[in-house]
Amino acid sequence: MNAPVRTPVKLTDAQYEDMTRRGAFVSVGRVELRGGIVVAMSPVHYSHATIMFALTQALVHALPGAAGLRALNEISLRFGGSFQPTADIVVFDPALVAPDLDGPLPGAAVRLVIEVADASLSDDLGQKQIDYAQAGLTEYWVADVRARVIHQAAEPTPEGYRRRNVVRFGEPSPALTLPLALDTSAL
Repeated sequence: MNAPVRTPVKLTDAQYEDMTRRGAFVSVGRVELRGGIVVAMSPVHYSHATIMFALTQALVHALPGAAGLRALNEISLRFGGSFQPTADIVVFDPALVAPDLDGPLPGAAVRLVIEVADASLSDDLGQKQIDYAQAGLTEYWVADVRARVIHQAAEPTPEGYRRRNVVRFGEPSPALTLPLALDTSAL
């Protein structure tokens, strides 16, 4: 007898959202939809959580001057094309979000995504970065916990981002496309 062939089932955005609302992934843990496939996410450890907290605090101080933008942590995003990532930190325009939104934050409202990377660095700087660029995300950062730098990317293309910059933790981190500069001295 031959072993069964296992093929991932590709989901649409609507199917994924319906399954999420019905609790299909509760016992699985943190997941996101990438290319129509449900992908398990790494657990959040101390170093990841402390960097995420410090970046969020820096954003709280920087955002009042950034034309009504807001920040949220650990939120699912809907870009379409079967891409619904769960981002660590998101800066978005609340004017572009329906007040009764029930579900992921629409990608059209998102201005900046920050991923904090420890074990996920190769993916965050690899395929996930390409996925975000293909979805049209204007600006994308990856806070590299081990190297203690922030990789910044802007100007999305189908192959990735055209413009890149690297900022060391502790140095001012001006956004590439937004009127926003983060004080990273607490990182």
